[in-house]
Amino acid sequence: MVRYQIRLYQEGDYQAVRDIYVSGVREHFPRAFRYIVKQPFIVAILGLSSCLLFIVTSSLLLSLSLMVTLLALGYLLLQHIWSQIIELNLMQDLLDIGNSYMKQSACCFWVAVSNGAVIGTVGAIPSTFSPVELELKRLNVCLEYRGLGIAKALCFTVREFAHHSRFAYIVLKTSVIQTEAQNLYHKLGYILVDTITVPHPLAKLTNYTISKYQCHIPLGPEIHRQEKQQCGAILPLERGGGYYNIHSQDNIKI
Repeated sequence: MVRYQIRLYQEGDYQAVRDIYVSGVREHFPRAFRYIVKQPFIVAILGLSSCLLFIVTSSLLLSLSLMVTLLALGYLLLQHIWSQIIELNLMQDLLDIGNSYMKQSACCFWVAVSNGAVIGTVGAIPSTFSPVELELKRLNVCLEYRGLGIAKALCFTVREFAHHSRFAYIVLKTSVIQTEAQNLYHKLGYILVDTITVPHPLAKLTNYTISKYQCHIPLGPEIHRQEKQQCGAILPLERGGGYYNIHSQDNIKI
């Protein structure tokens, strides 16, 4: 049995939170590459280039070599872009987590801890688009601790915080390749409300999109009954309106 608790972020968690984020984003890179090379535009470029070279040289080997070379160059290009995305995000809210989440109104950041080690993270910050929306951000769980309900517990922690902070909705964004995350959000009652194309030339060419999900937060006491049944005991935190939950491997596996 794996026992863990969800608690408020502390300054000593800083490097672990950033490392979990970097590991999680890097983990998605191979899937992103496969998604992009399967897009019709990329397939057409690879096919036409190889066919033209074959027509000119009559060499199947050269044509195949060109395709492999283009794939390798594309891999390196995407890897560079992926690294830039990681560095950009590390320089935003994750540069000063305490100031971004713990010292601002209606913001908070939690970590899941097992045996003294941070194994999961999640943050919450008011949406810039609507005063009644709370945005769920930086949901990450270490690979070896997935399937134990930790991601679900972190989501419910944000949900409880949103309820006590009087938000009407939780919103979040996830990429088109993160199918496991999308399935989790659907099971937790989130609905797809928008699909956004990433503002990058390569993303536009390959239809790489971001999905925006929304979940309504009930105002009555029913949220407490639902979460106590699904997430275990809810314990008050010192930060106003926030809670954390104690969980174990006995939770529903998501």
